[in-house]
Amino acid sequence: MNKTNISLNITAAHKTNSMILPNGSICSMDGIATRLNNNVIILGASGSGKTRGAVIPNLLSAVGSYIITDPKGNLYKKYGGYMREMGYRVVDLDLIHPERSVCYNPLCYVRSTNDILKLAHQIVYGSNVKKGGNYDPFWDRASCILLSALIGYFLDGGKGVECSIQGIIRLLSMIDVEAVEDGEDCEIDSAFAIVNRRHKEENGEDCWSYTQYKKFKNLARKTNSCIIATLHAVLGELDIKELRQMMLYDELDIESVGNRKTVIFVEISDTDRSKDTLANIFYSQAMNILCSYADEQCSDSRLPVPVRFILDDFATNCRIDGFENMISNIRSRNISAVLILQSIAQLEEGYSVSAHTIMDNCDTQVYLGGNDLDTASVIAKKCNKPLSQVLNMPLSTNWIFRRGEPPLLSKTVDLSEYNIDFASDRKEDIGCRLV
Repeated sequence: MNKTNISLNITAAHKTNSMILPNGSICSMDGIATRLNNNVIILGASGSGKTRGAVIPNLLSAVGSYIITDPKGNLYKKYGGYMREMGYRVVDLDLIHPERSVCYNPLCYVRSTNDILKLAHQIVYGSNVKKGGNYDPFWDRASCILLSALIGYFLDGGKGVECSIQGIIRLLSMIDVEAVEDGEDCEIDSAFAIVNRRHKEENGEDCWSYTQYKKFKNLARKTNSCIIATLHAVLGELDIKELRQMMLYDELDIESVGNRKTVIFVEISDTDRSKDTLANIFYSQAMNILCSYADEQCSDSRLPVPVRFILDDFATNCRIDGFENMISNIRSRNISAVLILQSIAQLEEGYSVSAHTIMDNCDTQVYLGGNDLDTASVIAKKCNKPLSQVLNMPLSTNWIFRRGEPPLLSKTVDLSEYNIDFASDRKEDIGCRLV
């Protein structure tokens, strides 16, 4: 394929609402016509062309909305201006430099007790706090009970602190450990009592957050002090000066991603894992909210604007809670995912036995080469070739598997071969938060 034709592919993909595969070909994203989902899994070693051969061409084709992992922030810097010119609302969720970021408050998307339980579970179990050899899961489970009570305090109309992660930390600090151990009430007991009294007068029963708090209080007193310490350690990861202002209120408006062309660049470091929990909370909330929005407010339960999650480093710093259940159902909502990994082992490490469920729900699979024997063995079986041939496949080539079609060995088209410099003569968008 010559450069002229390759350059035209980005325009053709844009006009026909198609995806671009790493070999430069375009495939329709009309799932009704193709009878395929638009989920793609891309496997390849570092430097094999995952970003330049798959991510950037699909971003530049400007088809639907995007929520895209942006390690180092390079995609936003280079292509934010281009997407803005294409009519997109451009959002930079910068977890590398939170002081530059658009604001994101996870509590703004908590609307039910089920949402509370999900968020509490993600914060506690997604924490990077090290668990030693004598780890007892009781402390995490008990921490979830207390944290869900604190989050529920806001949903039940609690006052006195702002509805944010920082507000939760302030509520936690209102628990006097000595008073708890002595069986005495403290400041937070009074706060919950006020919320519950108001709720009981209006509804004739105790509010949910109060019943959760009572579960915590009914545990052994010495146990309670350990639970409080555990939760302080978990929330300490989010109690960072640079994050406090970013999480004070919300500018994302996640539902609008499904009805207005939007690209959210999620800048997350591939070396510093301290913000992984917050990133994964965002990914999980975004997918859940868009599915609910499609079901409850959209015709035929389909988003008016299709949304693609392009998730680099998936299963490591891109961990979506419950994704193995979501991926089989997002197609009908006009949502799809592009999952980028170095090997199948990464997927199995992050999702255990659910890894095969995730792979089975990707009707397009791409292998760009690598040294992992297990991954190469799977690819060799899929394309009915000797293992040595797969392991020694030439650089800049790929195997493409589309359900219902024979495997295809082809050349990987690098971004430079598209003969287009979208970033030239445009200023970098550093410091631009939301347009």
